[in-house]
Amino acid sequence: MSRAQAFLAALAILATAFFVNLIVGAYNTRVDLTEDRTFTLSSGSVRIIKKLDEPVTLELFVSRSDVKLRPYLESYSRRIETLLREYAAASDGKLKLIITDPKPDTKDEQRAQRFALNPMNTPSGAAYFGLTAQQADTVKSIGFFDPAREKFLEYDLSKLITAAARLEKPKLVIINTLAINNSLPQGGEQQQAGPADVLLSELGQTFEVITLSNQAPELPAGTVVVALIHPHHLSDKLAYAVDQFLLNGGSVFAAVDPLSRFQKFQQGNTPFSLAPMAMGASSDPALLQAWGINVELNVLSGDSQRSVPIRSQRGEPMLYPPAFSVGPEDISKDSALTANFKEISFMEAGEITLVAGAEKRLQTEKLVTLSGPNVGTIDTSLANAVAFDKAAETFKGDGRTRLIGASFTGTFPTAFPQGAPAEKANAENKSAATKDKNLKPHLNTSAKPGRLIVFADSDFLLDPFTVRQRQANGQIVAEEINDNLKLVLNIMETLGGADELVTIRSKGTSLRPFKVVDQMQRSAQKRYQAQLDKIEKSLEETQAKLTEISQRSGADLSKGLVITPEMQKEIERFQKRAEELAEERRVTRRGLSEDVNSLGRRLQILNLLIGPAIAGLFGLLYALYRRRKSA
Repeated sequence: MSRAQAFLAALAILATAFFVNLIVGAYNTRVDLTEDRTFTLSSGSVRIIKKLDEPVTLELFVSRSDVKLRPYLESYSRRIETLLREYAAASDGKLKLIITDPKPDTKDEQRAQRFALNPMNTPSGAAYFGLTAQQADTVKSIGFFDPAREKFLEYDLSKLITAAARLEKPKLVIINTLAINNSLPQGGEQQQAGPADVLLSELGQTFEVITLSNQAPELPAGTVVVALIHPHHLSDKLAYAVDQFLLNGGSVFAAVDPLSRFQKFQQGNTPFSLAPMAMGASSDPALLQAWGINVELNVLSGDSQRSVPIRSQRGEPMLYPPAFSVGPEDISKDSALTANFKEISFMEAGEITLVAGAEKRLQTEKLVTLSGPNVGTIDTSLANAVAFDKAAETFKGDGRTRLIGASFTGTFPTAFPQGAPAEKANAENKSAATKDKNLKPHLNTSAKPGRLIVFADSDFLLDPFTVRQRQANGQIVAEEINDNLKLVLNIMETLGGADELVTIRSKGTSLRPFKVVDQMQRSAQKRYQAQLDKIEKSLEETQAKLTEISQRSGADLSKGLVITPEMQKEIERFQKRAEELAEERRVTRRGLSEDVNSLGRRLQILNLLIGPAIAGLFGLLYALYRRRKSA
């Protein structure tokens, strides 16, 4: 083949590659090879987009010119922009994406401030990295994208779109005796931190959250979900309202506790381990039992090998079997509520069973169980009366599997077979109420399919058991310590009808651990740790000898005072030994990362050579093809 022909062939290959790239780009075709389809929109997100009645405008505010984000945030912003373009492409024109760089002292920055986006201080000025979603006059926003929430990125974006498109939030009513309250204090009093402020804040993004005491007379009109958290001595009127709500097809979540540790804390205002015996520490199970579900309140479930450390009466960490965590083996993989969770923790949970005969009319979906050879119980009354360490000594193992959380559907009977509780009003008021056209008829069994989700613990959803709070950039940040918070949010959103969001919440992250590198580091640590310990010990002994010589001479070496020649020689000998040990320690520490650095160098070389190698291979194949054709 002549040079001209070779040149034309190369030109043809380049032209073909160019046009293939154009065609592929026009169709926005890409392949997502990540393990859990991180870069692909889930079916839930697609359904949310398809349900939009009116267009929604997404505006990503990201500082990229006059003020720049930190490099890792800039990289994260490109990831978010790519995902937002996927949303827009799948929306058939219902989503419009705008990228805005809010430069300092411009109208764009004023708009970012008006939408309550949170600026990040940099040497060049305020940097922004947030998103707004607007439909008509409704504007919702994500103030700042935290890379720590990357695994929930698609969930956050879809939830924002849902919130912007929703005319009003569904009502979630929380009935409790644990001081969970979102109402503002009266008379100018300062609002005190509550036991579930983080939970209420997260729920408030999806629901209109209304908190009621156990003596409230009725449920608010338009209630969509009822949450009974440690229900205790509900008023007859309120219990009847909840009962009829479920039988009319409503959704109810119940966290029933044999021993509410937070209730004990409230009554004693002392650390959990020192809280006095609390008479109201057990939930009232009357409603659940009438519906066909029993929660064992006389004993606490526990596991002697999976207990999590808690503080003893002496302030030292100890293992208390009823404070335990369950892993994937005890978390249902068949339920969208729990499928991808890794750890759920409980504090003195009970056990869920069905009342005799209820299995004929109720379907049970197990969500969380406690199983294994080390499972057992502690008597509730004893745990309520003594400190953790004393109660732990009475733990009795039996190895029997216990149901901790479950979902129930089917036909529920009423807890009020005689009808509504008697009114204390006079006969004239009763007659008027009877004639009220809006009064719903009493139901003895379910008129519509309802759903009841029960957990045999209430402490597990409170902030002290779900998040760790810390300060970051002048703000309080809540870090999740387990999957408890996500579980509760999944439950509420499912009961509230937002099934699409549940399918999104547990998506993965684009960050992947370097498992080979981690294994190398662990192996190196094992190899060198003993040697490092020996060197450190020798260094400490050498420094101690130097200090001893200084004290023996009565001199301060740092001031250069005169000492005897013998002492000077001894000091120089130990100083030389200290320098040798320090150098040995430096070399050993370098060995810790040598294998990783060597792997990095090999990968760099491979990355440099692989391109030319592929090109050479294609050239060789083409030459062989031409030779065979000419032959």
